[in-house]
Amino acid sequence: MIASTQFSAESTQLLQARGLSKSQITDFSLLLDKAHKQQGQNVSAKQVLNDMSGSELKLLQKASSLADSIHVASLSKEGAVNLLAQPDNTGLVDINNDGIVEVGAGRHMIFPPVNAPAHVKEAWDKSTEGLSFQDKMVLELNLHTSIYGFEINGVPTKPAPSPEQQWSANNLVEWFATLRSGLERSVKEEGWTHFNLAQKGFYDKFEALLGA
Repeated sequence: MIASTQFSAESTQLLQARGLSKSQITDFSLLLDKAHKQQGQNVSAKQVLNDMSGSELKLLQKASSLADSIHVASLSKEGAVNLLAQPDNTGLVDINNDGIVEVGAGRHMIFPPVNAPAHVKEAWDKSTEGLSFQDKMVLELNLHTSIYGFEINGVPTKPAPSPEQQWSANNLVEWFATLRSGLERSVKEEGWTHFNLAQKGFYDKFEALLGA
């Protein structure tokens, strides 16, 4: 019997939402299992993709919800590796630690960063419980830019800290002080709006869980 990658409930839901049939989901799980075995034998992700047939690349494109066809030669190492991750983002890598995750030719902001320690991701999940999708998305953007700044013509406005530096006790104290200073300015300008209240509640929980 041929082994297949076991998808999480979230991955399965995403694949179904992307229009994959039950048989296509099975085919995709087999495709990923084969790819991961090749990677375990020190075959690069780009070579794995190069070895795929046209129909397999089309399945991968659909499963990854990519608008354009996959052109392996133009992919970065990071973009190639992340095409072979589960749809729920398990196994994603941020090789250059810029806070932006390349999946194929696409670039995605993910917070907490994929390079963050597990306890940070757990604290984020607990601190954002009950928040609306919109509030959570705005928080993700605000926290991402507070760490990595913006990109201008593909160049970040400030150097990315290492995960060890960013989540160290000393840096967390400084980071939360900066975040709360920004919230204070927003309250002075806008008052205690719904989002400003949501930010305060989140900062209180997140900071406490991180032990900052």
